[in-house]
Amino acid sequence: MLRLYLEPLFYQYHVDVNLYAHRHSYERSCPMYQSKCVDDGIVQVLIGMAGQDLDGGTYSGAAWSLYHDQQFGYTTIFANQTYLHFSYFHNSDDQIADQFTLQK
Repeated sequence: MLRLYLEPLFYQYHVDVNLYAHRHSYERSCPMYQSKCVDDGIVQVLIGMAGQDLDGGTYSGAAWSLYHDQQFGYTTIFANQTYLHFSYFHNSDDQIADQFTLQK
């Protein structure tokens, strides 16, 4: 229901990134709109990889999913008016597992 009602508003008002944490794993999408990768889309990032036990189950492998894993971790975000740099680190070794940059 979120996608049905909120995604058109996010797209209309040029939201660049959404952070979610309901599921207990990590996943990052391409910039997308209506389940398709588009240049001016919204990057969706699931950052639920801390705290509770990690979710089990199978990974969908959807075409829009650029990175996914199920390890404990943490993120850092550095941003200003024209730049956002996001990094995801694994707890086990403090190494970067995934990162991306958005610029306007």
